[in-house]
Amino acid sequence: MLDNFVFSLNVAFPIFILMILGYVLKRKEVLSASFLDCANTFLFQVALPAKLFLDTATTDFTQSFDPLFLLLAVGGTIVFFIIFWAYGHFVIKEPKKIGAFVHGAVRGNYVYIGFALIQNILGTNTLPAEAMLASAFVLPLYNILAVLVLTVTNNPGKKIDKKNLLKQIMTNPMIVAILAGLPFSFLSMYTDFTIPFAIDKSLDYLGSMTTPLALIIIGANTKMTAIAENMSSIITAAVFRLILQPLIIIPLAILFGLGNNAILVLFVVFGVPSAANVYIVTKKMGGDADMASGIIVVSVIMSLFTLTAGIFMLRTIGIL
Repeated sequence: MLDNFVFSLNVAFPIFILMILGYVLKRKEVLSASFLDCANTFLFQVALPAKLFLDTATTDFTQSFDPLFLLLAVGGTIVFFIIFWAYGHFVIKEPKKIGAFVHGAVRGNYVYIGFALIQNILGTNTLPAEAMLASAFVLPLYNILAVLVLTVTNNPGKKIDKKNLLKQIMTNPMIVAILAGLPFSFLSMYTDFTIPFAIDKSLDYLGSMTTPLALIIIGANTKMTAIAENMSSIITAAVFRLILQPLIIIPLAILFGLGNNAILVLFVVFGVPSAANVYIVTKKMGGDADMASGIIVVSVIMSLFTLTAGIFMLRTIGIL
């Protein structure tokens, strides 16, 4: 039992140590706002796509493709989206706050915090095939659901620009990287093709920057002042995101007989704190940006405990 607890702490705490480091460095003005903007752009457009491309290109998807896994990942996200929107409609009632609430409760920081968590648990820099499958399906879904709820709640009666939405999805560097890596994955599965060493190593160097840089940026951009207002709704969104979702999804995954890696990825997809994009997109589309920021901050703080507890439970029952 003690070993499982120590394992959980060793997995979760390095993530939060780097986030705390980012927070402190920003407050000490070691990291400037302009540096963080440039670093975030580099991360989003270069380092993370390099990692996603290489991991996709070197993954054998035929060994792990499971429709039930995708059903839970995609179907679960949609069902929770509907439930959270219904809650917001009947309890919160104010349209712009509903949009921020639903967006914050549904959209998790799967890529930056989630990838780091998976790597720490598995003890490797390479992501399992299930993680790449979730990226390919859940990330575009986040964008679609965000545009839907924020358009409806912030601009009642306004039609959704489907062409622009599709363009946003298909030009997203993460989606482009995954799609670009798929042909190389198929080549490696059915031929003797391998990515040339020099290219492989270069991409690996770039990709290895993703996790530490992302965590430092998240910590640096954390704003504690956004919590006071709408405290009840903010805490509710964080509880929905960090506790309710995993408590429903993980038993279903075990009941369906999914493999350990699939269960781990589902735990991460539905159990990580809200993504930084929740604030960015909510603000851009005219929603309640303060509530969005508050949900991010509270969910990050709470996740230190919920992720540690979740990892401990999965370890105790033999999943990890």
